[in-house]
Amino acid sequence: MPKFLYHQLAEQLRANIKSGQLAPLSQLPSVRIACRDTKLSKSTVLAAYAQLEAQGLIESRPRSGYYVRPLVGDADTELKRPATSSPSVSPRLISRSQVIIDIMRRGAAFDLLIDNEAVTHNEQLRRCLSSALRRQNSQQQLYYDQPQGDQSLRVQLAQHINLGGGQCSAEDVVISSGCQHSLLLALMATTAPGDLVAIESPSFYGALELLEVLGRQVLEIPSSAITGISPQALAQACVQWDIKALLVSPSFATPTGACMPDTHKLQILQLAQANQFAIIEDDIYAQLHFSLQRPRTIYSFDDSGCVLLCSSLSKSLSRDLRLGWIAAGSYTEKIMRLKIATSMATGISLQQGVSLFIAQGGLDKHLKQRRLQLRLQHDQLQSLIRQYLPQAVSASQPTGGLVLWLELDQNLNTLKLYHQARALGLAITPGGIFSAQERYQNFLRISFAHPWTERRIQAFMHLAKLIKESSQG
Repeated sequence: MPKFLYHQLAEQLRANIKSGQLAPLSQLPSVRIACRDTKLSKSTVLAAYAQLEAQGLIESRPRSGYYVRPLVGDADTELKRPATSSPSVSPRLISRSQVIIDIMRRGAAFDLLIDNEAVTHNEQLRRCLSSALRRQNSQQQLYYDQPQGDQSLRVQLAQHINLGGGQCSAEDVVISSGCQHSLLLALMATTAPGDLVAIESPSFYGALELLEVLGRQVLEIPSSAITGISPQALAQACVQWDIKALLVSPSFATPTGACMPDTHKLQILQLAQANQFAIIEDDIYAQLHFSLQRPRTIYSFDDSGCVLLCSSLSKSLSRDLRLGWIAAGSYTEKIMRLKIATSMATGISLQQGVSLFIAQGGLDKHLKQRRLQLRLQHDQLQSLIRQYLPQAVSASQPTGGLVLWLELDQNLNTLKLYHQARALGLAITPGGIFSAQERYQNFLRISFAHPWTERRIQAFMHLAKLIKESSQG
């Protein structure tokens, strides 16, 4: 009977996957070819594939077929996840490391290679930017844009923001010179020098740089590599400290890749409203989700105007686009004044070119392709870790974003590893720079932002060898 036939086929394929005959990331025969080779009906083959997909052994990719997933669930190959962080919860001013400047200077913040391989650019985006530049006549080029930014782009971005829930309008959006600029404006609008800003720990080193430059005190709140910042720990901190703002990245935060559940977002919003502090939400990675729908923002739950949503297209489209935005809630007027003080205005042709690109459907098309590519690259990296790194390593398992967070042997110092790797032409990001307290000395952030070419695989193998040697030494 058909039910026994599909079960038998599924068992046979499962055995081939477990034995390695069907390798991780390899493509299964198409339904048509499987029907021909097995002499089974299309419905029988589809039922067998559906069973394997439900068991997490394979995955379907639109217009591509079925692929073997890395064996995440096998007892002998499963990677542990890093434990919830436990920084000492006390305010402090911070001083950042020269390593950050070195990483940025080499342009390798999201690559394993210092001499980055050629990056392909979006041709449709290039045409839209060129078209917008040509349309600018010489007289218009002598004037700044309005402080809030181009109206057509703000309309497009408001619709984009609303994909994460909420009711954002063009009047709520202020264009900035990138997400980092948005975070700067948000911190300046909501806090003053010496004020206390709570952050998740570990946290994006760029945010820590901002807090240092602005002279804000930092309060590190424990977080999980799965669900992000702990609402319980934040609630306890609110009892003890006068927090003026929370800087948080709920969706696929760097370096952990954590994604906050909606229940936690609501708890954090309620804490902000009850204790009268602002939430600065860094939403830059949310567009890079592996699932069918992007996560909701904290901003989408807010009806009080205490959430400032910051983002850009630099991680999802092009790092050369220094263009971001901030949905500033009740802080909109103050944000515009601060923008005039810090950057005056954003380039008109850049804004209009990006607006045209979005209006033509270019962004949606690009993001669909980018998400599929990142999911594949993530799975490939997980397979490389299992194959080449010591079994004692633990790794985060994000459902979107660009990075993994690796916990190595406690005796291994990733800052020393950074300098060793640098001498070999490899770029890694040591864990210590993701903390105001220089914690996470045995942690490492590694990116899957780029395709795993032969050179990058070789680079990873060299890195794995360094880690093994350092662990044994």
